[in-house]
Amino acid sequence: MNPSGDLPTIDALDIALDSSAGLVRRITASQLHLITPNPGWTVRDVIGHSIGVTLKFAAFAAGTTDQPRTPKGDLVGADHHLAFEKTVQAAKVSWAEVDLSRACSLPFGEFSADLAAGINLFDLLAHGWDLETTVGAKYSCPDQVWAVGLTAARQVIGKDRDPRHYAPELATGAHPTIRSRFLRYLGRQG
Repeated sequence: MNPSGDLPTIDALDIALDSSAGLVRRITASQLHLITPNPGWTVRDVIGHSIGVTLKFAAFAAGTTDQPRTPKGDLVGADHHLAFEKTVQAAKVSWAEVDLSRACSLPFGEFSADLAAGINLFDLLAHGWDLETTVGAKYSCPDQVWAVGLTAARQVIGKDRDPRHYAPELATGAHPTIRSRFLRYLGRQG
């Protein structure tokens, strides 16, 4: 259970996986070349990154490794819809059976299984917004999902963040939504 509320992190990830798959289904092949808010990344690059991150954490959740790494090569292939859908299904199966007592060792630290799910979650949420902004297709998740993502992001992302993924935190207005607080924490204008 994450410390931000009642929604378990793995359940939040499951919802974000479905929302991300729905978004990717609405992206056409002609939109894959569009430049996203991620410096130098196209829509295809962001989809490939999200596939890679999700497969990495699915390998951990499945018990294949405690030191997951992003798979190399072209993860999108000729059909971005099919590639993303297969990834989502693999992740859902893996996370449904995860041993939460295991630790996930990444190059930048060791994390509980729950926080590993949280890292996958906030990556999907951030890049879902990037895709939404670029292609104009709505990306929506319940507020609880954004709250769980924000809690996980705050535990992992500090001031020394990778600018390819996360810009410096932005100030929020007087009454920001949880989605806006999440996005602005990651340096996005949402």
